[in-house]
Amino acid sequence: MNQLLHHVDLITRSRNRGEIEAAVITAAHVLLGAGRTELHKLFMPPGDVLVGLAAEIAPETGGAAVTHDDGFSWPERIGSIEHSPHFEHCLAEGRRCADTLPDGTCRTILLVRDARHEPYAFLSILRAQPLTADEQQTAAGLAQLLANCLAMLDYSETDSLTRLLNRKTFDEYLIKILTSIPAQDDSFGDALHLPQRRQANPAARDHWLGVMDIDHFKSINDRFGHLIGDEVLILMANLMRESFRAQDRLFRFGGEEFVALLRPAEFSHAHATFERFRALVEGHEFPQVGRVTVSIGFTRIKLGDTPSRILDNADEALYWAKEHGRNQCHAFETLVAEGKLAPRQAPESELVLFD
Repeated sequence: MNQLLHHVDLITRSRNRGEIEAAVITAAHVLLGAGRTELHKLFMPPGDVLVGLAAEIAPETGGAAVTHDDGFSWPERIGSIEHSPHFEHCLAEGRRCADTLPDGTCRTILLVRDARHEPYAFLSILRAQPLTADEQQTAAGLAQLLANCLAMLDYSETDSLTRLLNRKTFDEYLIKILTSIPAQDDSFGDALHLPQRRQANPAARDHWLGVMDIDHFKSINDRFGHLIGDEVLILMANLMRESFRAQDRLFRFGGEEFVALLRPAEFSHAHATFERFRALVEGHEFPQVGRVTVSIGFTRIKLGDTPSRILDNADEALYWAKEHGRNQCHAFETLVAEGKLAPRQAPESELVLFD
């Protein structure tokens, strides 16, 4: 009992997703005497269901928990769930599944659901003997504890109206990106952890930040009232989830302003992503309001940038779109190259946060 309480204490003291997941698989590994314990996350882009190894404890890790998910890149060994029939079966059943591997190892898989009761991950426990009834309850309790901790984390990280990520979480994600950008391009490929069929080429190694602002939103509130304005914000968030990719991170900054952080992509793909969202909004019929449009400015996140400079670059592109007709999407770098915006020069006294 003392050992269980010790692990519960470690889990509930963890403050970010990776720490919580590592603490849970450590507890499962120790309390259940596992030879290998893994957490495989589910991703559901349109038309596909992917599974990737997010964290593991194995003999080759020296018995320590190792995480493989940075929140942006695809986790290790990601692929279609069709290639993992044991996970596919567990997802279809919606409950704990057990089988025996060819070498005699007993495997127990538990489906972990998120706060919306959507499938989130598989907790996989492998050892020489099947779990006893009491051990099955322990495993199920740890899976539920993981779900509860992640639900609390989601609550603290999301905007209460739209359920998009909030500004505090944005700052943390952006700093994580800036501190992880390598100085040498040739060392970056291995850090992406992309599946082989999604391997990035050298032009696809940049993260991108886009600022999206609803055009004439004040007039929507003035004409239809704030309840309808809130409905527009909620629908806008839903369109963002529909339009952007599984690993992109979506935020509400407050008011009618939204921000997206894109996982590594080449410029043409980043531009197409933002343009796809702009066109989706333009073609959507908003109840009572009718036609709503957004203006978008986006920029590349570069080594040596500061958070404020990145946001300023995207804001400049956004303001240019607003001033030249709205319902447009522009990249800061393109506007500079075309002479429509002046390149930004960092003052000599600017604080360099990331060497």
